[in-house]
Amino acid sequence: MDPVTLVATASAAFKGLKSLVEAGRELEDCMSQLSQWAGAVADIDKALEKEKNPSLFKSLIPKGGKSIQAQAMDMYGAKLQAQKQRDELRTMIQYSQGKHGWEQFLRLESDIRKERQRTIYAEQERIEKLKNIGAAIFITVLAVATLGLFLVLVLMIQGTGE
Repeated sequence: MDPVTLVATASAAFKGLKSLVEAGRELEDCMSQLSQWAGAVADIDKALEKEKNPSLFKSLIPKGGKSIQAQAMDMYGAKLQAQKQRDELRTMIQYSQGKHGWEQFLRLESDIRKERQRTIYAEQERIEKLKNIGAAIFITVLAVATLGLFLVLVLMIQGTGE
């Protein structure tokens, strides 16, 4: 996903979560919004991690016509926005529910990250590897075909020259 979509998703979930926490709701009552927000933040973190180590093909063909540096800046902005939301959320939770509430939030967020890592990100990484393997095979076949055509042409030229 692109950074704009990730930030929009996180911001929408954050607004809902913020309104529930401000109304004095317990974290257990906010699981849907918490899950959406934590999932979006985890997606931002994962995308930022992927930007640090782009695949060979991603380095050669930038996504959306943007350079790797431009994509990295977009992701960095998304990361800063998520950090700002986390700080605001920590203040709200600690104010309304104390330190215990924040610790409970961190445990819930950790559980959500682990689940996403186990399911969604593992599948995305598998698909990305398959795409890279497919692209490598295509390029190899294309190179071999080009070399074969070149050799056939060279042999044809040598055969007609005699």
